[in-house]
Amino acid sequence: MTAPNYKIIRFAEAAKMVGKGRSTLWREIKERRFIPPLSLGSRSNGFIESEIQAMIAALAVGFNDEQITELVKKLLVEREVQAKRLLEAVAA
Repeated sequence: MTAPNYKIIRFAEAAKMVGKGRSTLWREIKERRFIPPLSLGSRSNGFIESEIQAMIAALAVGFNDEQITELVKKLLVEREVQAKRLLEAVAA
């Protein structure tokens, strides 16, 4: 996977990008069929744009629910790996 785009997009924009409503997106997040957002504060959430683009690509090629769930797992692992790399580079 290439270096992620760390642009944060708000929940409403992400829902619009994937063509789903807020309730549907929250349900899919709960069911682990959509990448969870980052907490931006006590009442604010956002998504990493490149992760949303990966979700859209998966939908575009017809991933089934099992494949989507696996993609979400991989994206979460990659999110952590990339964040650690970035933090290590900054701390060095």
